[in-house]
Amino acid sequence: MQIRDLSIALGLPAPAGESGEISGVASLVDAGPKHLAALFNGRYRAAAESTRAGAVLVTAALAHHVPPTSIPLVTETARALWLRAIRCLHPERALAIPPVGRHPSAVIDADAQVHPAAHIGPLCVIEAGAQIGRGAILHGGVFVGIDAQIGDEVELLPHTVVLDACEIGAGTRVGPSAVIGGPGFAMDAEGPVPHLGRVRVGAAVTIGANACVDRGLVGDTVIGDGAHLDNLVQIGHGAVIGPGAIICGQAGVAGSAGLEAGVVVGGQAGIADHVRVAGGVRIAAQSGVTRDLEKAGDYSGHPAEPNRGRLQRMARLKRLVDP
Repeated sequence: MQIRDLSIALGLPAPAGESGEISGVASLVDAGPKHLAALFNGRYRAAAESTRAGAVLVTAALAHHVPPTSIPLVTETARALWLRAIRCLHPERALAIPPVGRHPSAVIDADAQVHPAAHIGPLCVIEAGAQIGRGAILHGGVFVGIDAQIGDEVELLPHTVVLDACEIGAGTRVGPSAVIGGPGFAMDAEGPVPHLGRVRVGAAVTIGANACVDRGLVGDTVIGDGAHLDNLVQIGHGAVIGPGAIICGQAGVAGSAGLEAGVVVGGQAGIADHVRVAGGVRIAAQSGVTRDLEKAGDYSGHPAEPNRGRLQRMARLKRLVDP
């Protein structure tokens, strides 16, 4: 695209004078004359000053760091427009949909029900009573246990494990090597306690690579519609994750905890067992939630508390101890 046309597509004024051609996006360091780069974080000022990018999306406060060889596209929403530009210049290519049918190396029990419009990849194992919905895609090495239910248009990436009686809702995508329905940790003097519950995953959920969602001890572990679990997330037995919740990488939710709709949990944060988190709560990375959070808002620290008050207290303490 011409830089002028790209600017207009992003809702920005067309740059004055001649504008060159942009063929893609790149980082400030890697960009060449036909790349669009972005500068909306001050820590990258030095990289901007030496960039070879043809154009740079930049906030007004940082625009003076863009060299004269690059055309600055100044906006206070540089980050949002950067993401839009990526979609504009690199439209998502339709992935090749695997053909329907069963790979000859797949092992499918005679009592399993596999929709004829599903794709079963190489070395998949589908056990007795399992149901695979229309348009489902099971990539290589997927394991589906006894009586598990895989909904329509579900995609299970390589080596995903869905254990006995668990349910995956329509349109859900589960990342490589995720385990849905493993037993949680419960033990007494006689040894491990059997887990009798299931995992029920709603529709249009995304679950990242190597995530683990444990089956309930007695009741079910539930992941609500439209929730997003990042890579390496751990959900304990009997937890309930509300619709649209977002749980970032390496975060953990302990058994029987409940997160209401739209909760956001930052990376490496931990939610203690039986804790309730109200809808609209946002928990900062590496926070520890040890008691109920009953009001929407931002929380941080360990134990997690309202973020604003915590930062104010830290600032006062800093003034007391600094010379």
